[in-house]
Amino acid sequence: MGRQQRTVETQMRREIRKVEADAREATAGDPGTGQTIIKLTRYQPPLRTLVDAGKIGAVELQAAEQITQAVFAISVNGRLAAALLERISHGRQGDNPWPTHIAIAVRHYQEWQNHWSAEWKLTRNPMLEVIWSAVIDERPISVIAQEISRGRARTARAIIWGLRHYAAWANMVTGTQAARWALEAQHVFERGPFATSS
Repeated sequence: MGRQQRTVETQMRREIRKVEADAREATAGDPGTGQTIIKLTRYQPPLRTLVDAGKIGAVELQAAEQITQAVFAISVNGRLAAALLERISHGRQGDNPWPTHIAIAVRHYQEWQNHWSAEWKLTRNPMLEVIWSAVIDERPISVIAQEISRGRARTARAIIWGLRHYAAWANMVTGTQAARWALEAQHVFERGPFATSS
């Protein structure tokens, strides 16, 4: 027990020294103690936190980008549709005012959103809220964890697997990888029927 505790303390000290060294190099000075820096990293945008930790890569970032494009297109179209209704030429792309890649992103996102909305209704699985908070609102992982009443590690895992689920849904990955990513995302949060109090 004593040796294990010393090992954990040693690892923490090493991590703090590494963070301090990286921060000094980045700021050409003394930005503060390692504890302060580690604390501040808890409040940075979640995708950056996960990229910096090596937990997500290009595919997950591509999924986040497509989600952002779809949400932006839907929100802008919704706000501007009434004002531009007379000016939009629907003849060039049928009834769709978006370029093809945006229309595909919107379709993927809406289908994916419907899937997780149905999961929310059945099991109170907060995956859609987690991804929205991380990708669109860019809330820190610790804040999202507090909002959904789950631990920080589980919330980070939900962001990772939620983005991977989207990537599989949108055919950014295929085959066994897509199947594994889709399955893993379904099990981030406990499942079971939601009991109402009526």
